[in-house]
Amino acid sequence: MLSWTKAGAVKRPTTLQIRVQRRYPGRVRAGAPTPTRGLSHQELLANLRHFTEGQRGPRTAPCTTLVLSGVGLLSSPETEAVLQAARQLGIERVVLHAGTEDLAGFQAEPWQPLVDVLVVPLQPGASALLEHGARAVAACRAAGIQVAANTVMSRTAVPSLPALAQLAARLAPHSLTLSYPFPTSPDQPPPPTPSELLPALSTAVELLEAAGAEPRVKGLPACYLGDLADRLQPSSNRWYVDADHQLARALLFFPDVLAFHKADVCRFCSRDDRCDGFFSPWLRLPGFPPLEPVSQP
Repeated sequence: MLSWTKAGAVKRPTTLQIRVQRRYPGRVRAGAPTPTRGLSHQELLANLRHFTEGQRGPRTAPCTTLVLSGVGLLSSPETEAVLQAARQLGIERVVLHAGTEDLAGFQAEPWQPLVDVLVVPLQPGASALLEHGARAVAACRAAGIQVAANTVMSRTAVPSLPALAQLAARLAPHSLTLSYPFPTSPDQPPPPTPSELLPALSTAVELLEAAGAEPRVKGLPACYLGDLADRLQPSSNRWYVDADHQLARALLFFPDVLAFHKADVCRFCSRDDRCDGFFSPWLRLPGFPPLEPVSQP
């Protein structure tokens, strides 16, 4: 099923992402505007119903995956009730973004029927995560909950990527997603160029693979990555809800929040179906070569 947008037709998503609070430090910053307030419990439930039972029809598709993000979600008394309602409404997969503040005293067993994947941020200066993180990851493994870490490869993070990979190896999550910075504002600091990033990224990927953790790369085109293109993780579209964009006013992640660019030559790339493309604002900066097709390996 398709939805018509300002960028043309896009496949209608079956994933719903809800940002519960106004601020969420540590998240992967995209182009979504900062909401003016948080969502109430009643609004959360209303949006869940809208995108599940409210989308059952001949020209719509109900969401079956829920991504929930916000500060202190695991300690909020309302989160469990929201996730129980989500299961009853037909949500099959729940991805919960947690912060370091959620991991102290974390008990995995109560969340086992409600959460499939727990996502934790891993950035420079995250050594405090190790204190509670290793125990939380072990508890999640025992309860059958996957743990995924994410790292934004900002210019300041590049020198720390090998150390962060070693920390991730000690935490032993199921995966670590290494995300390239998304363009979010005109005054945003420039991201690292491919030549600046790739040596540290290659070392980090090698360390993660040696430790048995699955490294995933997002936000870069295959033609920049060389041998690392096998680790490229394509993005999937989703409905994006916050307090200012609810129900019928929800955003589509592509193209309302993010818009990837592909050149005409990308049609001839052997990895076209696995590559999102890249961001036009970054392609206009020095040090970023034009996109080019990758030959069949």
